[in-house]
Amino acid sequence: MNKYTILKWEKLLLWLIPPILRKKTHADWLNVLLSPIRSIYEETLYKMQHTGQVIYLEKILNETFNPTKNYNPNASIEQKRLDELIYIDESVKPTLQYVYLHKEYFEPDRILPDGTKVKGELLIPQLKIYNHDEYKNRDNKPVYLAHRKDYTTIAYANFRVFIPESLITNGTIVIQPNNNETQSAASPIKVANIEFHNLLNFYKLAGKSYESYSYSPEVLDK
Repeated sequence: MNKYTILKWEKLLLWLIPPILRKKTHADWLNVLLSPIRSIYEETLYKMQHTGQVIYLEKILNETFNPTKNYNPNASIEQKRLDELIYIDESVKPTLQYVYLHKEYFEPDRILPDGTKVKGELLIPQLKIYNHDEYKNRDNKPVYLAHRKDYTTIAYANFRVFIPESLITNGTIVIQPNNNETQSAASPIKVANIEFHNLLNFYKLAGKSYESYSYSPEVLDK
């Protein structure tokens, strides 16, 4: 925090009191009356110094729900998981893969003056299709062709908020019970804390959506 924005309220109050009225009881009484203004100033200043950037969203969430942890914005995701911090990552969406006609992959053939036909150059990398046996080879993963429903009926979040299971276990973060007993551990959770959603909705960009996930620091994504 900038030193010019920090006010020493007790000293400021003492300066504003006339010397003849500088009594301890009088100063304590005025200090109590000044406390609401001090709270409003600190809350407003805090909001002005934080934006919707990822590092600020992570900082705000950890300061509110995970104050015992020291948040380092320069740490990697693996380190944040080991430190059991609340962190934000991009959402997973299927990538668009376009399929072209054979003639669209190449430039049109050219006829040289001597009548020789020259095949056109390759314009677009050809889509690799693997057979059933090659699917088992991890080096040749099949291409996922996204369906129109993937972008119309499924609403993908813009970013994901990962919460350590320790905060859920100790009751700091309350999640709504899941009626689907077969739901996998990689599925999103529904956070019941109103303050959690209020903070994200206040600081994030208006058009962005999010999902919440829980994670265990012992299980790292490979």
